[in-house]
Amino acid sequence: MSKAEGLRKKLQAAIEAFRDERIRWFIGKSRMLVDSGLISLEKMDELVRYLMRDEIERHLIMHELEGGPLTADELAERTGIDLGRVEEHLKVLRVVGEVLVSGEREGRTLYAIKKPVEELMEERRICPCETVVALLHRLLGLLG
Repeated sequence: MSKAEGLRKKLQAAIEAFRDERIRWFIGKSRMLVDSGLISLEKMDELVRYLMRDEIERHLIMHELEGGPLTADELAERTGIDLGRVEEHLKVLRVVGEVLVSGEREGRTLYAIKKPVEELMEERRICPCETVVALLHRLLGLLG
């Protein structure tokens, strides 16, 4: 992938991340949290940067999966994201039901996206709280 293509993909992922109502809500509330003294401006800035980095990386991963199932290694290579981070993102995306295990290739797990990214983002826009509720239910199920 050329540098220009990589940059285009990252910019598109950033645009999509900012469209996400959950992210916009959090960023909007961050000023209130800082003003209330619950968190310092520096700590909030750090949290927002981590949140945005994670969301952008997850969007990059989901877009790569739109082309068909891939392994974590293949996703790391195509996105330029460290393999360990790719694996962490895949765990999160599986918990929220946006990515599924779709088999194996040469002994490595294949991951697939549940629906096209645009459909997933539309679901998030409709009711971001439903995403959180679904995540909490999945976490409860994992706990037993």
